Amino acid sequence: MIIRFLTQSDVFEHEKVASQAFVFSTDINDPDAVLPCEKVLGAFDDDDKTLFADLEIHEKRCHYDGGLLTCAGVGGVAAKPEHRGRGAVKALFDKIFSENEYDIAILYPFSEAYYRKLGFERVGYALSATVPFAELSEIEKNRDAVLYEGDGTDRLLEIYNRCAEKYNLCFVRDTAEMFPDKPYLSQSYTYIWRNNAFATFSVDRAKSTVFVKEICFDSLESMRGIVGFLRNYESNQKNVCFQNIPENAPLLRCIRDMRSSAVTLRDIGAARILNVEKVLKAHRYPQGSGEFTIRIENEAYHVSYSENGVEIDRNGGRDPDAVMGIGRASELLLCGFADAEYIPDLVIRNPGSDFFRAFPPKTTFFSDDL
Repeated sequence: MIIRFLTQSDVFEHEKVASQAFVFSTDINDPDAVLPCEKVLGAFDDDDKTLFADLEIHEKRCHYDGGLLTCAGVGGVAAKPEHRGRGAVKALFDKIFSENEYDIAILYPFSEAYYRKLGFERVGYALSATVPFAELSEIEKNRDAVLYEGDGTDRLLEIYNRCAEKYNLCFVRDTAEMFPDKPYLSQSYTYIWRNNAFATFSVDRAKSTVFVKEICFDSLESMRGIVGFLRNYESNQKNVCFQNIPENAPLLRCIRDMRSSAVTLRDIGAARILNVEKVLKAHRYPQGSGEFTIRIENEAYHVSYSENGVEIDRNGGRDPDAVMGIGRASELLLCGFADAEYIPDLVIRNPGSDFFRAFPPKTTFFSDDL
Protein backbone atom coordinates (compact mmCIF):
# COMPACT_ATOMS: atom_id res chain seq x y z
CA MET A 1 0.00 0.00 0.00
CA ILE A 2 1.32 3.45 -0.95
CA ILE A 3 0.31 6.51 1.07
CA ARG A 4 0.80 9.85 -0.67
CA PHE A 5 -0.89 13.14 -1.46
CA LEU A 6 -3.07 13.26 -4.54
CA THR A 7 -2.28 15.45 -7.53
CA GLN A 8 -4.72 16.76 -10.10
CA SER A 9 -3.91 13.72 -12.24
CA ASP A 10 -5.58 11.58 -9.54
CA VAL A 11 -8.84 13.51 -9.60
CA PHE A 12 -10.85 10.78 -11.37
CA GLU A 13 -9.64 8.13 -8.90
CA HIS A 14 -10.76 10.47 -6.13
CA GLU A 15 -14.17 10.88 -7.78
CA LYS A 16 -14.59 7.10 -7.92
CA VAL A 17 -13.82 6.69 -4.23
CA ALA A 18 -16.12 9.54 -3.22
CA SER A 19 -18.98 8.27 -5.38
CA GLN A 20 -18.73 4.70 -4.05
CA ALA A 21 -18.24 5.70 -0.42
CA PHE A 22 -20.90 8.40 -0.18
CA VAL A 23 -23.26 6.92 -2.82
CA PHE A 24 -23.80 9.81 -5.22
CA SER A 25 -23.69 10.21 -8.99
CA THR A 26 -20.60 11.72 -10.59
CA ASP A 27 -19.07 12.00 -14.04
CA ILE A 28 -15.62 10.43 -13.66
CA ASN A 29 -14.64 11.86 -17.04
CA ASP A 30 -15.65 15.45 -16.32
CA PRO A 31 -12.79 17.58 -17.72
CA ASP A 32 -13.57 20.33 -15.19
CA ALA A 33 -13.29 18.05 -12.13
CA VAL A 34 -10.88 19.28 -9.44
CA LEU A 35 -9.74 17.98 -6.09
CA PRO A 36 -11.85 19.24 -3.16
CA CYS A 37 -8.94 20.99 -1.42
CA GLU A 38 -5.19 21.51 -1.65
CA LYS A 39 -4.26 18.51 0.51
CA VAL A 40 -5.95 15.17 -0.21
CA LEU A 41 -4.12 12.16 1.23
CA GLY A 42 -4.70 8.82 -0.44
CA ALA A 43 -4.01 5.11 -0.02
CA PHE A 44 -3.07 3.44 -3.32
CA ASP A 45 -2.34 -0.12 -4.32
CA ASP A 46 1.29 -1.10 -4.81
CA ASP A 47 1.33 -0.02 -8.45
CA ASP A 48 0.37 3.52 -7.32
CA LYS A 49 -2.60 3.65 -9.70
CA THR A 50 -5.75 2.39 -7.98
CA LEU A 51 -6.96 4.51 -5.07
CA PHE A 52 -8.46 2.59 -2.12
CA ALA A 53 -9.28 5.44 0.25
CA ASP A 54 -8.59 9.12 0.81
CA LEU A 55 -9.26 12.04 3.11
CA GLU A 56 -9.07 15.82 2.98
CA ILE A 57 -6.79 17.91 5.20
CA HIS A 58 -7.93 21.49 5.69
CA GLU A 59 -5.18 23.49 7.36
CA LYS A 60 -6.63 25.59 10.16
CA ARG A 61 -5.69 27.58 13.22
CA CYS A 62 -7.66 27.20 16.44
CA HIS A 63 -7.94 29.40 19.50
CA TYR A 64 -6.62 27.88 22.70
CA ASP A 65 -6.29 29.74 26.01
CA GLY A 66 -5.54 33.05 24.36
CA GLY A 67 -3.09 31.61 21.83
CA LEU A 68 -3.34 29.58 18.64
CA LEU A 69 -2.80 25.93 17.75
CA THR A 70 -2.22 24.60 14.25
CA CYS A 71 -4.94 22.16 13.24
CA ALA A 72 -5.52 19.48 10.63
CA GLY A 73 -9.21 19.75 9.88
CA VAL A 74 -10.02 16.29 8.54
CA GLY A 75 -12.99 15.81 6.23
CA GLY A 76 -14.25 13.64 3.40
CA VAL A 77 -12.85 10.40 4.84
CA ALA A 78 -13.83 7.77 2.28
CA ALA A 79 -12.97 4.19 1.34
CA LYS A 80 -14.26 1.93 -1.38
CA PRO A 81 -16.57 -0.72 0.10
CA GLU A 82 -14.57 -3.59 -1.39
CA HIS A 83 -11.41 -2.35 0.32
CA ARG A 84 -12.78 -1.62 3.77
CA GLY A 85 -11.20 -3.53 6.61
CA ARG A 86 -7.75 -3.54 4.97
CA GLY A 87 -6.40 -0.78 7.21
CA ALA A 88 -6.26 1.91 4.52
CA VAL A 89 -8.03 4.59 6.57
CA LYS A 90 -5.90 3.83 9.61
CA ALA A 91 -2.79 4.10 7.45
CA LEU A 92 -3.92 7.55 6.28
CA PHE A 93 -4.35 8.76 9.85
CA ASP A 94 -1.06 7.20 10.92
CA LYS A 95 0.59 9.31 8.21
CA ILE A 96 -0.96 12.47 9.66
CA PHE A 97 0.00 11.49 13.22
CA SER A 98 3.62 10.78 12.30
CA GLU A 99 4.36 13.96 10.33
CA ASN A 100 4.52 16.32 13.36
CA GLU A 101 3.09 19.08 11.17
CA TYR A 102 0.06 20.03 13.30
CA ASP A 103 -0.66 20.50 17.00
CA ILE A 104 -4.14 18.93 16.90
CA ALA A 105 -6.59 17.31 14.48
CA ILE A 106 -10.34 17.94 14.42
CA LEU A 107 -13.13 16.13 12.59
CA TYR A 108 -16.88 15.56 12.61
CA PRO A 109 -17.20 11.80 13.20
CA PHE A 110 -19.84 9.67 11.54
CA SER A 111 -19.23 7.33 14.48
CA GLU A 112 -17.59 8.36 17.75
CA ALA A 113 -16.79 4.72 18.51
CA TYR A 114 -14.91 4.31 15.21
CA TYR A 115 -12.76 7.42 15.62
CA ARG A 116 -12.18 6.78 19.31
CA LYS A 117 -10.06 3.81 18.19
CA LEU A 118 -7.86 6.35 16.37
CA GLY A 119 -7.49 8.52 19.46
CA PHE A 120 -10.19 11.10 18.72
CA GLU A 121 -12.48 12.10 21.57
CA ARG A 122 -15.57 14.28 21.89
CA VAL A 123 -14.55 17.80 22.92
CA GLY A 124 -17.74 19.70 23.62
CA TYR A 125 -21.41 20.23 22.98
CA ALA A 126 -23.65 22.57 21.04
CA LEU A 127 -27.32 23.41 21.39
CA SER A 128 -30.13 23.73 18.91
CA ALA A 129 -33.01 25.87 20.19
CA THR A 130 -36.34 26.26 18.38
CA VAL A 131 -38.11 29.27 19.85
CA PRO A 132 -41.53 30.80 19.05
CA PHE A 133 -41.02 34.42 18.05
CA ALA A 134 -43.60 35.29 20.69
CA GLU A 135 -41.07 34.30 23.36
CA LEU A 136 -38.64 36.96 22.10
CA SER A 137 -41.16 39.78 22.34
CA GLU A 138 -39.34 41.52 25.20
CA ILE A 139 -36.53 42.37 22.77
CA GLU A 140 -37.29 45.46 20.73
CA LYS A 141 -37.46 45.12 16.96
CA ASN A 142 -35.05 47.13 14.85
CA ARG A 143 -34.04 47.63 11.21
CA ASP A 144 -30.36 48.29 11.87
CA ALA A 145 -28.86 45.39 9.88
CA VAL A 146 -27.63 45.26 6.29
CA LEU A 147 -27.48 42.28 3.94
CA TYR A 148 -24.03 40.92 3.09
CA GLU A 149 -23.63 40.59 -0.70
CA GLY A 150 -19.85 40.25 -0.90
CA ASP A 151 -18.89 43.74 0.22
CA GLY A 152 -17.70 44.46 3.77
CA THR A 153 -15.95 41.11 4.13
CA ASP A 154 -13.19 42.48 6.34
CA ARG A 155 -15.70 43.79 8.87
CA LEU A 156 -17.60 40.50 8.87
CA LEU A 157 -14.41 38.52 9.50
CA GLU A 158 -13.39 40.95 12.24
CA ILE A 159 -16.70 40.39 14.06
CA TYR A 160 -16.42 36.63 13.75
CA ASN A 161 -12.77 36.41 14.84
CA ARG A 162 -13.34 38.70 17.80
CA CYS A 163 -16.19 36.46 18.98
CA ALA A 164 -14.25 33.25 18.21
CA GLU A 165 -11.46 34.21 20.63
CA LYS A 166 -13.83 33.46 23.51
CA TYR A 167 -14.07 29.77 22.64
CA ASN A 168 -11.30 27.19 22.79
CA LEU A 169 -10.83 25.25 19.53
CA CYS A 170 -12.89 27.77 17.54
CA PHE A 171 -11.35 28.20 14.09
CA VAL A 172 -9.72 31.41 12.90
CA ARG A 173 -11.25 32.58 9.61
CA ASP A 174 -9.14 34.33 6.99
CA THR A 175 -11.64 34.16 4.12
CA ALA A 176 -15.37 34.67 3.69
CA GLU A 177 -16.09 31.17 2.37
CA MET A 178 -18.43 30.46 5.30
CA PHE A 179 -20.63 33.45 4.44
CA PRO A 180 -23.12 33.28 1.54
CA ASP A 181 -22.35 36.10 -0.90
CA LYS A 182 -25.11 35.28 -3.40
CA PRO A 183 -28.18 35.44 -1.15
CA TYR A 184 -30.74 35.82 -3.93
CA LEU A 185 -29.53 32.62 -5.55
CA SER A 186 -28.79 30.54 -2.44
CA GLN A 187 -31.66 31.91 -0.32
CA SER A 188 -29.18 31.92 2.55
CA TYR A 189 -28.66 35.34 4.09
CA THR A 190 -26.07 36.99 6.31
CA TYR A 191 -27.14 40.25 7.92
CA ILE A 192 -24.66 42.47 9.76
CA TRP A 193 -26.04 44.47 12.67
CA ARG A 194 -24.34 47.85 13.21
CA ASN A 195 -20.95 46.33 12.38
CA ASN A 196 -21.02 44.52 15.76
CA ALA A 197 -23.02 41.31 15.18
CA PHE A 198 -24.27 39.10 12.38
CA ALA A 199 -26.58 36.18 11.70
CA THR A 200 -26.57 33.73 8.78
CA PHE A 201 -29.94 32.12 8.16
CA SER A 202 -32.50 30.73 5.74
CA VAL A 203 -36.30 30.59 5.85
CA ASP A 204 -38.39 27.42 5.57
CA ARG A 205 -41.91 28.61 4.79
CA ALA A 206 -43.38 25.11 4.97
CA LYS A 207 -42.12 24.83 8.58
CA SER A 208 -42.78 28.52 9.27
CA THR A 209 -39.30 28.75 10.75
CA VAL A 210 -36.23 30.92 10.34
CA PHE A 211 -33.22 28.60 10.61
CA VAL A 212 -30.18 30.47 11.96
CA LYS A 213 -27.02 28.60 10.97
CA GLU A 214 -24.69 31.00 12.77
CA ILE A 215 -25.06 34.01 15.04
CA CYS A 216 -22.21 36.11 16.47
CA PHE A 217 -22.23 39.03 18.89
CA ASP A 218 -19.86 40.38 21.51
CA SER A 219 -22.04 42.33 23.95
CA LEU A 220 -25.52 42.42 25.46
CA GLU A 221 -26.41 45.30 23.15
CA SER A 222 -25.31 43.52 19.97
CA MET A 223 -26.97 40.24 21.07
CA ARG A 224 -30.29 42.01 21.58
CA GLY A 225 -29.73 43.98 18.40
CA ILE A 226 -29.33 41.02 16.05
CA VAL A 227 -32.14 39.08 17.72
CA GLY A 228 -34.33 42.17 17.48
CA PHE A 229 -33.62 42.33 13.76
CA LEU A 230 -34.60 38.66 13.31
CA ARG A 231 -37.94 39.50 14.90
CA ASN A 232 -38.87 41.28 11.66
CA TYR A 233 -39.70 37.82 10.29
CA GLU A 234 -42.35 37.11 12.92
CA SER A 235 -45.12 38.62 10.80
CA ASN A 236 -45.06 35.59 8.51
CA GLN A 237 -42.98 32.97 10.36
CA LYS A 238 -43.83 31.32 13.66
CA ASN A 239 -40.46 30.17 14.98
CA VAL A 240 -36.77 30.86 14.89
CA CYS A 241 -34.37 27.94 15.25
CA PHE A 242 -30.85 28.72 16.46
CA GLN A 243 -29.25 25.61 14.99
CA ASN A 244 -25.75 25.78 16.37
CA ILE A 245 -24.96 27.70 19.56
CA PRO A 246 -22.57 26.96 22.44
CA GLU A 247 -23.82 24.89 25.34
CA ASN A 248 -23.77 27.88 27.70
CA ALA A 249 -24.92 30.40 25.10
CA PRO A 250 -26.08 33.74 26.58
CA LEU A 251 -28.61 33.82 23.74
CA LEU A 252 -30.87 31.57 25.82
CA ARG A 253 -31.42 34.48 28.19
CA CYS A 254 -33.37 36.25 25.45
CA ILE A 255 -36.15 33.65 25.68
CA ARG A 256 -39.04 34.80 27.84
CA ASP A 257 -40.41 31.33 28.67
CA MET A 258 -38.35 28.21 27.90
CA ARG A 259 -41.28 25.83 28.33
CA SER A 260 -42.59 26.56 24.85
CA SER A 261 -39.17 26.13 23.25
CA ALA A 262 -37.41 22.93 22.18
CA VAL A 263 -33.72 22.62 23.05
CA THR A 264 -31.56 19.70 21.96
CA LEU A 265 -27.94 18.87 22.77
CA ARG A 266 -25.36 17.35 20.42
CA ASP A 267 -21.59 17.00 20.31
CA ILE A 268 -19.63 19.59 18.35
CA GLY A 269 -17.05 17.15 17.05
CA ALA A 270 -13.95 15.23 18.04
CA ALA A 271 -10.28 16.13 18.42
CA ARG A 272 -6.95 14.41 18.88
CA ILE A 273 -3.80 16.01 20.19
CA LEU A 274 -0.85 15.44 17.88
CA ASN A 275 1.71 17.51 19.81
CA VAL A 276 1.15 17.00 23.53
CA GLU A 277 4.11 19.13 24.58
CA LYS A 278 2.90 22.09 22.52
CA VAL A 279 -0.57 21.90 24.08
CA LEU A 280 0.86 21.62 27.60
CA LYS A 281 2.99 24.71 26.99
CA ALA A 282 0.13 26.68 25.42
CA HIS A 283 -2.26 25.95 28.29
CA ARG A 284 -3.08 28.85 30.61
CA TYR A 285 -2.19 27.62 34.10
CA PRO A 286 -3.68 28.97 37.35
CA GLN A 287 -1.92 31.68 39.32
CA GLY A 288 0.87 30.56 41.59
CA SER A 289 3.07 27.57 40.97
CA GLY A 290 2.59 23.84 40.73
CA GLU A 291 3.81 20.64 39.17
CA PHE A 292 2.47 17.31 38.06
CA THR A 293 3.42 14.24 36.04
CA ILE A 294 1.07 12.55 33.61
CA ARG A 295 1.61 9.53 31.41
CA ILE A 296 -0.11 9.48 28.05
CA GLU A 297 0.22 6.15 26.26
CA ASN A 298 3.92 5.36 26.76
CA GLU A 299 5.16 8.94 27.22
CA ALA A 300 5.51 10.72 30.56
CA TYR A 301 5.39 14.50 30.94
CA HIS A 302 6.50 16.28 34.10
CA VAL A 303 5.11 19.82 34.05
CA SER A 304 6.29 22.63 36.32
CA TYR A 305 4.52 25.99 36.07
CA SER A 306 4.88 29.36 37.78
CA GLU A 307 4.70 33.05 36.95
CA ASN A 308 8.01 32.58 35.13
CA GLY A 309 6.57 30.14 32.61
CA VAL A 310 6.20 26.42 31.97
CA GLU A 311 8.88 23.75 31.91
CA ILE A 312 8.30 20.22 30.63
CA ASP A 313 10.54 17.24 31.29
CA ARG A 314 9.68 14.16 29.26
CA ASN A 315 10.23 10.68 30.66
CA GLY A 316 11.98 12.07 33.72
CA GLY A 317 11.54 8.91 35.78
CA ARG A 318 8.90 10.29 38.15
CA ASP A 319 5.86 8.29 39.12
CA PRO A 320 2.83 9.66 37.22
CA ASP A 321 -0.02 11.34 39.08
CA ALA A 322 -2.45 10.20 36.36
CA VAL A 323 -2.33 7.76 33.45
CA MET A 324 -4.49 7.98 30.32
CA GLY A 325 -4.68 7.19 26.62
CA ILE A 326 -4.32 9.82 23.92
CA GLY A 327 -8.09 10.13 23.41
CA ARG A 328 -8.77 10.86 27.07
CA ALA A 329 -5.78 13.22 27.17
CA SER A 330 -7.17 15.07 24.15
CA GLU A 331 -10.46 15.60 25.95
CA LEU A 332 -8.95 16.63 29.30
CA LEU A 333 -6.13 18.88 28.07
CA LEU A 334 -8.22 20.65 25.43
CA CYS A 335 -11.49 20.94 27.36
CA GLY A 336 -10.52 20.76 31.03
CA PHE A 337 -12.52 18.66 33.48
CA ALA A 338 -14.24 18.34 36.83
CA ASP A 339 -15.10 15.31 38.95
CA ALA A 340 -12.04 13.36 37.82
CA GLU A 341 -13.13 10.23 39.66
CA TYR A 342 -16.01 9.80 37.19
CA ILE A 343 -13.92 9.96 34.02
CA PRO A 344 -13.52 6.60 32.23
CA ASP A 345 -10.03 5.40 31.32
CA LEU A 346 -8.36 7.88 33.67
CA VAL A 347 -6.14 6.15 36.21
CA ILE A 348 -5.61 8.42 39.21
CA ARG A 349 -2.45 7.66 41.18
CA ASN A 350 -2.30 10.88 43.21
CA PRO A 351 -5.69 12.57 43.85
CA GLY A 352 -3.99 15.61 45.39
CA SER A 353 -1.90 16.37 42.32
CA ASP A 354 -1.81 19.89 40.88
CA PHE A 355 -2.94 18.31 37.60
CA PHE A 356 -6.52 18.22 38.85
CA ARG A 357 -6.68 21.93 39.55
CA ALA A 358 -4.60 23.03 36.56
CA PHE A 359 -7.25 22.03 34.00
CA PRO A 360 -10.65 23.41 35.04
CA PRO A 361 -13.54 23.15 32.53
CA LYS A 362 -13.00 25.27 29.41
CA THR A 363 -15.57 26.76 27.07
CA THR A 364 -15.11 24.92 23.77
CA PHE A 365 -16.97 25.45 20.51
CA PHE A 366 -16.40 25.25 16.74
CA SER A 367 -18.69 24.97 13.76
CA ASP A 368 -16.82 25.51 10.47
CA ASP A 369 -17.44 23.09 7.62
CA LEU A 370 -14.58 20.70 6.88
